[in-house]
Amino acid sequence: MVLGLTTALLAAALFGVIAVFQASVIRRHGLFSPMMGGVLVAYLVGWLLHLVAIDQLPLYLAQVGVGASLVFTALVAAFVMGEPLRTEHWAAVAGMVIGLGVLAVASGDVGDTEFRNRSTIVLYALLALNTLLGWLAYRWQSSWSGVALGILAGCAYGGSPVATRVLTDRPFDAATLLPAASIGLYGALGFVLYSVAMKRTSVTAATSPLVFLQTVIPAVVGLVTFGDEVRDGWWPLAAAAFAVSLAASIVLCGAEARLDLLEPEHDEPQVRG
Repeated sequence: MVLGLTTALLAAALFGVIAVFQASVIRRHGLFSPMMGGVLVAYLVGWLLHLVAIDQLPLYLAQVGVGASLVFTALVAAFVMGEPLRTEHWAAVAGMVIGLGVLAVASGDVGDTEFRNRSTIVLYALLALNTLLGWLAYRWQSSWSGVALGILAGCAYGGSPVATRVLTDRPFDAATLLPAASIGLYGALGFVLYSVAMKRTSVTAATSPLVFLQTVIPAVVGLVTFGDEVRDGWWPLAAAAFAVSLAASIVLCGAEARLDLLEPEHDEPQVRG
């Protein structure tokens, strides 16, 4: 438990700090630039920390722990970038800390990691659907395309930790490696969709649906499919803590939006049909 929470919070700190720079890098240097390569490397390190958390914790707790990245982003905004937080942002920080603490106490045993052939087929079918919808949203000439891309990025980022679960306590055979290969595909898809979403809309509009979906999807799958457990008698408190943490994350997207740079220096490449 201690190792899992520690790595989840370290991943959250890394993700939170790098988020401060990602939107700026995209708008000033473009999606395909050396600086974006550095952002990607930081995300990969964060993913390795996240992997340890997924191995040690139920998915609902691991995702809320990593979701605390928004707390670190808000604190960077307040103390490094000189952007004071409003009262609701400080309340959200407190809500996230309390919610995470209650979830840590309420969490039970980690479920199994068995992937059947049908599960692997579903993983790749959903990946293909997510990719297709992402391409359509990219081509969509609408002010809502950025929000749609944020939603689809959240679905992709939600799929990655589900697939990551197969790497825990399993031999490296074909039954493990095939679903494991989708981890990077889901993560890369989410990274690209989120990056383009932030170029088309505000950080808040892109990040709010992403945070919601990348937290809820793995939590539900972990409880329903993998059998992640909650301590006896703690279900009401665990559900309330999860809801508070999720609401706090969405509120903190408003703090992250203070770092939004609205003057892009590089135009997005034109879509050619």
